[in-house]
Amino acid sequence: MAQGLIRKLNWYIILMIIDSLLFAPWQYLFNVFNPETFKNLNDIQTYGDMLVRAFVILFLIIDFKKENLKYVIIACASAIFYPMLGIIIFALLYLEKQYNKADPLN
Repeated sequence: MAQGLIRKLNWYIILMIIDSLLFAPWQYLFNVFNPETFKNLNDIQTYGDMLVRAFVILFLIIDFKKENLKYVIIACASAIFYPMLGIIIFALLYLEKQYNKADPLN
């Protein structure tokens, strides 16, 4: 059960690491040393963040359809504002599905 979840979450983890490494730290470095380039860098950071959010939403839709889970709209809407929340919703619903499948009483 845990191996299936970790396998599914690998892409999301990679996207969050890429987002953190490529787009966030450079903003502070260029803001301190050269404020003129901050405007261009802020545009790149904004587009990169939007691209990561779009990929997270795309992966969420694919994984929700593949696992036949409900509440796709809630997870995708929350991923627009905070991508990690959409990933957490997916993980909780996936674990609930696996728990209900393994529970002999249900």
